[in-house]
Amino acid sequence: MTDPASLEIPAVLEIGARGIAIGAFAATGMALAASRRLTPTRWAGVALFACAIGHAIDSASAGTHPVLLLWALSVVAPGALWLFAWVLFEDEPRIPAWRFSVPAVCLAFWALGVATLGHPIRIMIWQVFGLFSAAIVCHILVIAWRGWRSDLIDQRRKLRAPLAAAAAGYMLVESLCNFGFRGEPILPSAVQAAMLAALGLGGALALLRVEPMLDLAPTVAGEAPAPPPGAVLDLTPADRLVLARLDKAMNENEVWRGEDLSIGTLAALVGAPEHRLRKLINGTLGHRNFADYVNGRRIEAAKIALSDPEQALKSVSTIAYELGFASLGPFNRAFRAATGVTPTAWRQQATPAHPYLRLVETGEGAPKTGKSA
Repeated sequence: MTDPASLEIPAVLEIGARGIAIGAFAATGMALAASRRLTPTRWAGVALFACAIGHAIDSASAGTHPVLLLWALSVVAPGALWLFAWVLFEDEPRIPAWRFSVPAVCLAFWALGVATLGHPIRIMIWQVFGLFSAAIVCHILVIAWRGWRSDLIDQRRKLRAPLAAAAAGYMLVESLCNFGFRGEPILPSAVQAAMLAALGLGGALALLRVEPMLDLAPTVAGEAPAPPPGAVLDLTPADRLVLARLDKAMNENEVWRGEDLSIGTLAALVGAPEHRLRKLINGTLGHRNFADYVNGRRIEAAKIALSDPEQALKSVSTIAYELGFASLGPFNRAFRAATGVTPTAWRQQATPAHPYLRLVETGEGAPKTGKSA
């Protein structure tokens, strides 16, 4: 006969794994919250780990969901992960309201699940939610890959691939634990618990390593960030040479006008290894993203061009192309992020009125018509 005690070992291991996951999620969340400056990245991380705790507890209930709050946190977890990845990697100085739409959609699925308890349509709702969660993970992969090359923060750059791989891997494990052939899961729930424990410990090690970076607020294109304190004191003669060449390339030669300018191309132009140039632009000049560093020059030049009456006949798209933007859409977004208005509105406000028009508006000096009395 099978020893009954041996049957309890997997259950004990699963409980232990979930306990490790919950402890790691809680510790990381509290570490992110324990800051005098609760930046968007920090509070998005706190929200993510709160949802992760809810998911670790609720997923052990085998679909019964005894606590609605924990169930809600579990369902919102994919949206919270998407929001955290976006805030962490995209360097937005302000989070637009529509960014919260993905967590809101997840919460709407939870509300539908609560409203349809015991109804056959509930199965279809969660199947659709599974597809939506998969789409979220796919977009996280896109976010991580799209900005990998231009990310100037080395620690954060190294975090992109592990975060994307962890999200995709857990999505696969959860699918195999919840869905299978003829209603039977392919993997036991203990595997899911072990994966959660691994994610909790790995996430704690990865995020706490880059925690100081989370306190730095991103800047918008066209806004010069303050160099990190003491950065100039760490410069070597080689660093000063590279910075001098960089200054000449950007200010005198205006290489930023090149549409295909990349960090690798710029490193070749100044004759420096790419990793050294990354470190100097980030650690000494204070820029977090190469695209924002280049676009800052372009936006400043665009302001001047759009304010010049002699260039009033030149279209906005032509100005954008001349300044190195590949298309009008990225230019409009970068310009609006830097100034708060569109390029067209900026031109309308900044271009001075013709002197004759001002005289007509005030009624002074207008040409006289008809006979005088």
